[in-house]
Amino acid sequence: MSALSSSFVGTPTIEITGLRYVRDRQILKGIDWRVEPGEHWVILGPNGCGKTSLINCLTGYEMATAGSIFVDGAQYGRTDWREVRKRVGLVTSTLTFYLEPGEPVLDAVVSGRDAMINLVGEVDPALRQEARELLNRIGCGYLADSRWGVLSQGERQKILICRALMSRYKVLILDEPCAGLDPVARERFLQWLQILAREEGAPSMVLVTHHVEEILPCFTRVLLLKDGAVLSAGSKEEVMTASQLSQAYGAPLNLVQNGERFVLQVTPEAV
Repeated sequence: MSALSSSFVGTPTIEITGLRYVRDRQILKGIDWRVEPGEHWVILGPNGCGKTSLINCLTGYEMATAGSIFVDGAQYGRTDWREVRKRVGLVTSTLTFYLEPGEPVLDAVVSGRDAMINLVGEVDPALRQEARELLNRIGCGYLADSRWGVLSQGERQKILICRALMSRYKVLILDEPCAGLDPVARERFLQWLQILAREEGAPSMVLVTHHVEEILPCFTRVLLLKDGAVLSAGSKEEVMTASQLSQAYGAPLNLVQNGERFVLQVTPEAV
């Protein structure tokens, strides 16, 4: 039985230990992070703090300099990285630049099963049917016969999530999924995401964002980065404080709680 053929009781969804990433400079400086099954996390921090590099290492697009990364018990470097990657659903606007405008939406979803871009060759009709049923389940069935190039930004983000769902992932990484959305489209997308996160058996989700107002109630854990290191990690109540956010961003900030959501205010002396 392969390392990816089954999950083990008590196995973390993500376990990162001593992760270092060095290129021209040291970008990640010994990251330790553990995500338990069913937990939903936010990765928060200023530009240059290492969010993108952490996600690139986790999804196998960059090779870490040191440390270990396990996804559902399988370790990068010891298990075929292409198989490990299939356990991580990735939603990022970067993918929108690689999908051809003429790519049928149904094909874009089907290609998620093997983490491919732009489907080629014959496809099992059963996979197409599964993709169509998945689109219907998330309310996007009307887009199945459309082409990628005609979709709105909000529709594209939903299709990318559907594509990730097709991969039968253990964790869904949402890398700034609201980038490019207008305020109304952003809020509609976030509410849709909240519903998705609360579905029975929903896998772990990780939201990468600059904006605290995008942190939904379903995200209960926060990883706060600064200068390539973990400044704080834990429950939302413990990490989301004005003091810690001010330290992360290097300026005095006010954090206002609005119901179950947050607003971050820059104080006059920070400008």
